Amino acid sequence: MNEIEQRVAVAKRLAANIREYLGKLTPEQWELPSACAEWQVRDVVSHLIGGAERQAESMERGRGGDSNPPAGFVPPEPAALSAANAQRDIDRRDQLSGNILETFDAGYEKLHREFDGFGQGSWDTLCWHVRRGAMTAASYVELRIQELAIHDWDIRSAFQPGAGLDPDCVPVLLDLSPTWLGMCFRPSARLSKPVVYGFGVGPEEARQFRMSVTGDAFEMVPAGLDDALQADLSLAATAEQYLLFTYGRLTAAEGISSGKLTVQGDTAHLDQFEVWFKGL
Repeated sequence: MNEIEQRVAVAKRLAANIREYLGKLTPEQWELPSACAEWQVRDVVSHLIGGAERQAESMERGRGGDSNPPAGFVPPEPAALSAANAQRDIDRRDQLSGNILETFDAGYEKLHREFDGFGQGSWDTLCWHVRRGAMTAASYVELRIQELAIHDWDIRSAFQPGAGLDPDCVPVLLDLSPTWLGMCFRPSARLSKPVVYGFGVGPEEARQFRMSVTGDAFEMVPAGLDDALQADLSLAATAEQYLLFTYGRLTAAEGISSGKLTVQGDTAHLDQFEVWFKGL
């Protein structure tokens, strides 16, 4: 299989695994807090359903040549959009009471039919996304892997303290890391001097990223060891722990105290990182 076919297969398998896991939960477990702040397990599932439904609709429109925003669309502030989305998913959860698994099945069956409708050479078709504007269908597959992988962890970690990210999704999430951080960046006043972060990820810090934040903007690029050494703050972690940190599932304080994150430099820069990159 080529890369996009492999990623479609990963997305489909993640959805199937989550569905199987959900089918074994007791009614009481559905109401337990997940690792996603302020959401119960059932709220996370409602979010995954809504995401699949909206993605299928957008991909269908894209295949028909329409990658424009809906009529009357006004770009919202990121914080306001996140709050509105969270409440929407909680409200939908209540509406789905008693039918949530059936709706999950229907939503992902429709989405997977959309995946199957894109053939060789058509994955660069543009489709609308509320945060990213027009993006390719291939990027939408990556986005679905991201949503499924992170929220799978949110659900499982409510019952399994040692739960990990699905190994097949980790390379995809690493590739998406700059895009994800760009989506959740909350600008501040412009700094007199940029703050430079160096990230060393994986065995022997095999993947290196350099991030420069000016307060009102940031740039993140692949880097070498020398770049990381010149950073104001350097962070080393396994790929999984790096991802959990950047997705807001592992705080800097927790990561440092547990040894999951190794840091060199002024840790106040990590506190500021968590303000700038607050999640969605």
